[in-house]
Amino acid sequence: MSLPNMARLEKAMPETPEKPKPVTLRDGTAVTIRPIRPDDAPRLQALFDRLSPESIAFRFLGQPKELPYEQARRLANVDYRKRMALVATREQGSEEHIIAVARYAVDPAGQPDLAEAAIVVEDEYQKRGLGTLLLSRLVAYAQAHGIRTFMATVRQDNIQIMRFVRHSGLPAESTLEAGVWEIVVKLEPEAEH
Repeated sequence: MSLPNMARLEKAMPETPEKPKPVTLRDGTAVTIRPIRPDDAPRLQALFDRLSPESIAFRFLGQPKELPYEQARRLANVDYRKRMALVATREQGSEEHIIAVARYAVDPAGQPDLAEAAIVVEDEYQKRGLGTLLLSRLVAYAQAHGIRTFMATVRQDNIQIMRFVRHSGLPAESTLEAGVWEIVVKLEPEAEH
């Protein structure tokens, strides 16, 4: 490929938005939060394999037996604007493992300031504040890119995520239909009275 074509290709590629950031969880566990990258597809599959059946059901609203490579590849490839994902990672030996993912995606046929959002935290790392850290960073990133509202579909029995949304400080409305909650979260904190 000639140099002018290479420069044009680099301009067309989405830029990774921010540098990896080390954070410490409530229990002192050190993790890194960074934007997802295309080479994360196998790490997403490995995370899926470590999730409990309950975590899989809550995240995927069903019981898939695996995360096929093509689906993992699609999830790992985002444009960093309308489709974004942040991952939390830990080094284990010489390998980087994804332990959590928070993502949003704007429906191309829908409102440009409304995005579907999802989060999953590996069971071993739940209840340590990681979901809250990821959500706060994802919300800030989404707001900077014109997203004003997140929506999510949540199983009725996913009490943990409902509590998480309620304690986020963000105004939320939910509607229960056929065993699933449709949640709409405004990305601005409720005004204090």
